[in-house]
Amino acid sequence: MKKRSWPWIFLCLLFFFQGQMLTRPDAREKISPGLWRALHSVSESGATLPVWVYLQDKGETDIASMKKAFAEARRTLREHCLWRRSKVRPAAGLIDYEDLPLYVPYTQQVKASALKVRAVSRWLNAVSVEASPEQVLELTGLACVKSVDIVKSFKRDDGSAGTPEETQIAAGPSNPLYGLSYTQLGQINVPALHQQGLSGRGVLVCMLDVGFRKSHEAFRLAHRLAEWDFVNGDGDVSQRLSDPNDYSDDHGTATWSLLGGFKLGELIGPAFGADFILGKTETSNYEKPIEEDWWAAGIEWAESLGAEVVSSSLGYTDWYQFKDMDGKTAVTTRAANRAASLGVVVVNAAGNERGNAWGHIIAPADGYDVIAAGAVDSSGKIASFSSPGPTYDGRTKPEVCALGVSDWVAANRQDQSDYYTRGSGTSFATPLVAGVAALLLEAHRDWTPKQVRAALMNTAGSASSPNNDYGWGIVNAAAAVNYAPALPQRQQ
Repeated sequence: MKKRSWPWIFLCLLFFFQGQMLTRPDAREKISPGLWRALHSVSESGATLPVWVYLQDKGETDIASMKKAFAEARRTLREHCLWRRSKVRPAAGLIDYEDLPLYVPYTQQVKASALKVRAVSRWLNAVSVEASPEQVLELTGLACVKSVDIVKSFKRDDGSAGTPEETQIAAGPSNPLYGLSYTQLGQINVPALHQQGLSGRGVLVCMLDVGFRKSHEAFRLAHRLAEWDFVNGDGDVSQRLSDPNDYSDDHGTATWSLLGGFKLGELIGPAFGADFILGKTETSNYEKPIEEDWWAAGIEWAESLGAEVVSSSLGYTDWYQFKDMDGKTAVTTRAANRAASLGVVVVNAAGNERGNAWGHIIAPADGYDVIAAGAVDSSGKIASFSSPGPTYDGRTKPEVCALGVSDWVAANRQDQSDYYTRGSGTSFATPLVAGVAALLLEAHRDWTPKQVRAALMNTAGSASSPNNDYGWGIVNAAAAVNYAPALPQRQQ
């Protein structure tokens, strides 16, 4: 007798739950189209899926319990976070509904119907879990569940070698103080701010990336306040070489060094004097996916600690379509928008998709107030790979550009703590832009994300004629620090 395949078993399960689903007419509507496609693509017995379980509410019952919940939520946020929020919100509105924790009885029901919990988001009022196909159907039967969706995956914006011409142009001269990093800093006029004594001191910057080689000499003077590995659930963001599933820390080491590294005569980042929190939000040995639930959890964590700048490099894969790059659809975009609305400057890679099948801006660079960073070579020409705009809803992207071809970066190489190399990609333009944002915030402690964004854009090289290749052009840090943006309007 021919052995039954897993798709047939899945169909049987669907029929098994059919009676139950007929008595719950809303159950089918709770499953997103993307999750339905994922369920039908399951081909192996025992396979599981990462899914978002969105909850109906936060269990509020009366005004008294709501006031208590708001007070408890406020206590979970650091004073630095509340201070940063006060730049964009009135004193009475520093805490809102999205800050409230998930309702414990609801989360207990979800946990009982899944294999394990991956992440929890107050902002989304959702739990991401690992679940089998039959458990997904079971979750739709919970009255506390509003909807269920697949957790999307992104590929890391891992960079591009660039064309031979770009690589040759980008070599650039060395400098006694900055070493080979002078090219990437000189192009955006950062040394002028260093000469004024600006280094990012007192500004809290979060890096969201793969692991970080904390032992590299470029970070010996770095002031690290917090770190968390969202993949493995522990407080160490460096790579554990004994764990075959713990992904390389090369990319994170490079991006952190571009923003905050400091080694005289070798490499200096724009904001080498900033305070840092490091979030590890991706892993894998081969496909290098970034799971959106870990990234969303990472930026939510960073905001609660008081992060003023977030530097992140994400890339797009097959889960979304271009129509979703509308500034409000992708989970990471929604999380980035939320962070920006709370006073965080969010800088994200535009993507390395020019000339590829995708060919557009990526999430969450499509966010309304997200600063999307494009890449240029050392001659100022747009990189052959830098993703162009616009967003699906017609907004010009990227916002600004910085060097993203043959940047000089710190790198991990076995047991060496003094190894440097070159790398290309909008990933590497991103921390340069974010580093300048930190310098602006050091000089102007009252500036909001909108003001930082306006200063960067309106003083950049193509500010008078923005387009969807360069955005507003190459950053000019010295001009941006002297910009006079409009006074902020606090949210009511």
